[in-house]
Amino acid sequence: MLRGMTMRLEVALLPSEAEAMEADAFLVIDVLRATTTIATLFEGGLADLLVVDTIEAARERARTEGRVLFGEVGGLPPEGFDHGNSPAEAAGLEVRGGRAALFTTNGTRALCGAAGRGAVAAAAFANARAAAGWAAGYERVALVCAGNAGGTRFALEDFAAAARLVRLIARESPGLELGDAAGVAAEITGYEDWIAPGLPQRTDRSARLVAGAHHARGLKALGLGADIAFAAREDTSGAVPQVVGHGEGWALLRAER
Repeated sequence: MLRGMTMRLEVALLPSEAEAMEADAFLVIDVLRATTTIATLFEGGLADLLVVDTIEAARERARTEGRVLFGEVGGLPPEGFDHGNSPAEAAGLEVRGGRAALFTTNGTRALCGAAGRGAVAAAAFANARAAAGWAAGYERVALVCAGNAGGTRFALEDFAAAARLVRLIARESPGLELGDAAGVAAEITGYEDWIAPGLPQRTDRSARLVAGAHHARGLKALGLGADIAFAAREDTSGAVPQVVGHGEGWALLRAER
């Protein structure tokens, strides 16, 4: 349900920047791969998802709460986990009505860091239109790029998704005031041609940006190219997974459609 119209939109290039932003709603973006996987799982009908910031906590909460265990370290599932952090795999799983736990290094920390500061939801190219529609109901919105290396390094793929969300939200909010990074995201065009010059130029912009990102090259080396392609696809999910509870190092998400 819409609550108004967005008047100001910020983009945090790293989660630490969001700490200084006052906002009514935060959209956390981790395209490769946590928020893409999250949006995909909820599109499949998952009842709720617990994101946690340590492997040990993920294992314990999954065991005691009967949750299916998802996660990755260095791109691959830790020992004993049911599944990795793969949106391509998640799209083929039967999860309707189920409960799950997820551990990843970047997206989980960004979601937990934003929890309690306002309304918080997970966004990616996968649910871009749905997430933009949700965000447009809040006056002050911050798009939070999860980044790489535990949230300490800029991630091109997250910024590319943020740029797409800026454009989508702006369509619904005439007179929108943009912060500096949001203004850059709204204005810059054509940079996909030099960031991924080896890709076919007829490939859509999102796919070129995601595939050209540093993190994508690492995933490709692990044989996870299907996840890169999946993460670049827009609107494969109509779900907006939102934080409905949180504590030290964990956040619980349920989806709005």
